[in-house]
Amino acid sequence: MRTIESARALLIDPHDRVLLMRLAAGRIALSDNAAATRPTFWVTPGGSLDAGESFEAALLREIWEETGLRLTEPGRWVWTGERELERNGERIMTVARVFAQRVAAFEPAPPQLTAEEHDSFRGFRWWSVADIAASPERFVPRHLARLLPPILRGDWPAEPIRVDV
Repeated sequence: MRTIESARALLIDPHDRVLLMRLAAGRIALSDNAAATRPTFWVTPGGSLDAGESFEAALLREIWEETGLRLTEPGRWVWTGERELERNGERIMTVARVFAQRVAAFEPAPPQLTAEEHDSFRGFRWWSVADIAASPERFVPRHLARLLPPILRGDWPAEPIRVDV
């Protein structure tokens, strides 16, 4: 089984809101070429490591590519998650590290999305914990509204917490 490692950023603004990006799930195959609505979900910005790249270096690169924000450091590694899935008939293990830090609020403007990212990207939004808790939308990691309060208070975990992704 192949492993794909990724680094994600939990960017927190001065109003305790987190920046999330809305993505559409994988392509839906249709026999009659009709349009279909792909289910969407909200996730922290970030992405896969390039060959030989560290989680920290990947995070800095991915955040610039996806949001236009140039971070100088990755922040604190607070969560980790693994998930086994099937992509194009292949079993894959995804391993994600989520790094948290406070940033000034900004308007994301992705300067360099890949073709695959363009296909699934549906936008950004700054979310409060209350908005996440009240929303029927799907969030990754799961239970995001329950995971955020300690981080927002500055109660950093001594070791990264395993989360459901």
